[in-house]
Formats: sequence, structure tokens, C-alpha cells
Amino acid sequence: MSDASDPLSNILARPDIWQAGSARAANEQQHSLPTGHPALDTALHQSGWPRGALTELLSARCGIGEIQLLAPTLAHVSRGLRRIFLVAPPHIPYAPALQALDVRLSRLTILKPAGRSELLWSLEQILRSGTCGCVLGWLEQERARADYASMRRLQIAARNMQGPVFLFRNPASDPGLSPAALRLRLEHEAGGLAIRILKQRGGRAGQELLISRPPQLLAPRVLPALLPACVSTQPTHHQTSAAFPAGILPATSPRLPRPILH
Repeated sequence: MSDASDPLSNILARPDIWQAGSARAANEQQHSLPTGHPALDTALHQSGWPRGALTELLSARCGIGEIQLLAPTLAHVSRGLRRIFLVAPPHIPYAPALQALDVRLSRLTILKPAGRSELLWSLEQILRSGTCGCVLGWLEQERARADYASMRRLQIAARNMQGPVFLFRNPASDPGLSPAALRLRLEHEAGGLAIRILKQRGGRAGQELLISRPPQLLAPRVLPALLPACVSTQPTHHQTSAAFPAGILPATSPRLPRPILH
């Protein structure tokens, strides 16, 4: 049995240190969070999302099923005491859709930083605080592109986290070199989301799999009587949010209604 005061034991306990051998299974359970998708857990080296480290999700466009991919994780974290931060989402999250995915809205905090430097600063401060359960940050916009040095700072700050950190990026801005522990390429497929593992620390890359979406997520139904007053049941084309699949209507107000979030 190792002594907790032993410097070597402290180093090996860090989430960014991978160990081979008999300690692997215990280390994976402690430093990963199941994705909620058995096929993806099987393909991932740690059998889940890495805790205390960056996970990059590269996609050419949003609204292809990335929220459904993370839904089990968001629902799980929201049942705890720690908050979930959404930093610079490209569209206004639609509260009833998140509720349909079993995400508790009272645990969500949405930030809209003004500009690239403020966005990166906000992400770093949130990660360094170590007080939240999960972080989602969108870096796919031109103004939000992050170089390797910035990503390295975020990776170091993420070590303070007890939960996963997801950064959405556009492949067009991908330099091919990243300090993230896990990198996935996401592409839309009929009825599901195609995933290619580009990199995973301590594991094999190159695996491809398809995460199917249940029919209720492809065409969800929200009763008009349950919608808040600021939600239009007949949105125009420019109102439709790309953050969720077709069939989930966006809020027409720039803010989510207070009764939903508070």
C-alpha cells in the first residue's frame, strides 16, 4: 500500500498521468466519467470522458447532434451540487429541449464573453477555480480561435477540475497539434453522429463509430401549453437555432425566461 504523503504517489494520482499495468482499471474509474454511450466508452482508453483535462470536439458546423452526445454527461453532472458552465455558445440554448434531455436548468450558467481574449480569460478562470462540474466552451468562431499556447494554458488550468472540459472547434482552424487529452472529429450521418477518434492520451487513435440518436431526439415534441411566453411555435427560417436538431424550436427572446433558470 502506498503512502499518501509519498511524492511519487501524489504524482501518479494526477489525472494527466497515465499508468500502465495493474493500476490501470482503478486509475480509469477515478479519472474518467462514462459518456453514456457504451460503444464510445468501449473505444475510449479510459472508458469515458477524461476528468481534469481537455476534450476537443471538432465539427464543421453545430447542430449535428453534439448536444445529444453530451446529454447523458450534462444530466449526470446537473444532478450534483456543482454547476455547468456554457461559455460563448453560438446559439441561445433552448430550455425545454435541455429539460427533455433530463438536464437540470438550475445548474446551468451561460457566459457570453466579448471577444477572443475575454473568452479565453473566462475559460481559464473557470477552470482554475475548480468549483464547477463540467465546462463547455465554443472556440469555432473566427474571433475565438486559440493557438497552442492558449490551449496549453487551458489544459494546465483544467487539472483543477473534477469533471470533464469540452471545447468545440472548427476543423478549419485545427493546427493539428493540441495538448488536449482527447480529440474527436464529429460529422453528421443520417440518423446519428459519426465519431472519429483523432487522439487519446495513452490509447489508440483512428477508431470510427456511429452514435445513433433515438427517434424522440430526432423529432421531439413540446406541448405549446408548456412553452414559455417568449417561445414562438411557428419560427421563421432565420429564427431556427442550429444548436439542436430540427423540430426543437428556439426562444425568440435574446434571454432565457427568468422563471426557467431561477
